[in-house]
Amino acid sequence: MKSRYALMIGALTLVAVSAGAHHSTAGIYQQDIEVQLKGKVKEWRFINPHPSLKIEVVDDKGVAHEWDVSYGGSAVAHLKRRGYSADTFKPGDVIIVKGHPTVLKDAYGLLMETGNPTREDGKPYP
Repeated sequence: MKSRYALMIGALTLVAVSAGAHHSTAGIYQQDIEVQLKGKVKEWRFINPHPSLKIEVVDDKGVAHEWDVSYGGSAVAHLKRRGYSADTFKPGDVIIVKGHPTVLKDAYGLLMETGNPTREDGKPYP
């Protein structure tokens, strides 16, 4: 009986560690830095397992970069509860996002852990 109990605890621990590793952002984003980006929506895909928001941001040298904005592993159901839908963003919308940039400088990714993007006038989405 004790070995069966130990086996169950071990299996549950393994599942919990695996799930945490799958959704971990450790080592991908600079958690100690927050940046603000203003750009045009290129694509909004409201799909599982993780919605995808891509924006085009022009840097201070006039070069456009496509940024992948992550909601940190949120699925469609999580974002629906926050008011998001497939129509929240449209290509060409100018939005402002705040979050943590990727560790790799040329990756152009941003993790939004809290808050929502805003429109140019400051009105929050959704």
